[in-house]
Amino acid sequence: MIQGLEEYNSSPPIESNFKRQFKAWRIIAFMRWITFILGPVAIFFDRILQPWMVSMGLPNILTMEDVSKWLILDVLSLSKWIDVDEFIELYHHVNWVSCALFVVFLLWHSIMKRKTTQSARNLTLLEEKMRGGI
Repeated sequence: MIQGLEEYNSSPPIESNFKRQFKAWRIIAFMRWITFILGPVAIFFDRILQPWMVSMGLPNILTMEDVSKWLILDVLSLSKWIDVDEFIELYHHVNWVSCALFVVFLLWHSIMKRKTTQSARNLTLLEEKMRGGI
């Protein structure tokens, strides 16, 4: 049977499915870490760790809020559109939204890891079948 040019694909559907799922899984894993840093880590550092360090006698010089303010307003030069008071109000909302998204990405990561592993097994079985005829 001769395959038409428009139907030709160099990789089997199982391999392209694996590549697609693997890319999605890695993007979700990256987003999980970003939301982890913006949400739970920032809240833990600002509300628990930093006050504890001040009570131990260390100077009150740096919080995650200060780092975020410096990064957003000074480095990215968004101070033209966002004033400091508005940033502080939005910062706490971003923390809580990031916590919720972290939970979502955590669950989604688990599901995608399972699907990617299954796709990799299917690809391995297909390659094994192909080698069996050699």
